[in-house]
Amino acid sequence: MSEGMYTLAGAVVGGLIGVLGTIGAARITGRDQRRNQHEQWRRQLRRDAYSLFLVRAGAALRAANMAHEAARTDASDVFQRFDELKAASGQLEEAATLVTLEGPETIADAAMNAYFRVDAWKNALRAAHSGPLELRDAAWDRALQANGDSERCVEGFAPLCRELLDQS
Repeated sequence: MSEGMYTLAGAVVGGLIGVLGTIGAARITGRDQRRNQHEQWRRQLRRDAYSLFLVRAGAALRAANMAHEAARTDASDVFQRFDELKAASGQLEEAATLVTLEGPETIADAAMNAYFRVDAWKNALRAAHSGPLELRDAAWDRALQANGDSERCVEGFAPLCRELLDQS
């Protein structure tokens, strides 16, 4: 074989190695890009779930405070306020369920805990206003406790969200 043939064979082999290297690098880059896009998509889903929960939790707390005041003063619209609280609590449950599906266990527990506290407040208010007379004082105590617990749970949710989103 002549020197020219060796040069040509070397060029062909070198070209094949270069093509294979380029294809391999493109596959790795594509895989990394898909993984990064998927992680960004998951982070956005979590962010949306967390923000929906916070909006619904705020609405539920406002409804609970209005129902609490209406029950305390025996206002004429107390049953309307109870109905509004029931609806807000149901929406909060939906948002907490979404957080449970999308988030890690710590945030899922925090969301469900906040929902359970609001729901306990709702139930205690009903009992305090319309329950048997001999149980109303205890129900008022439970309502006041659930009030504080609910607000603390919701207040602690946003910082936890920020911490978890910063980690991802």
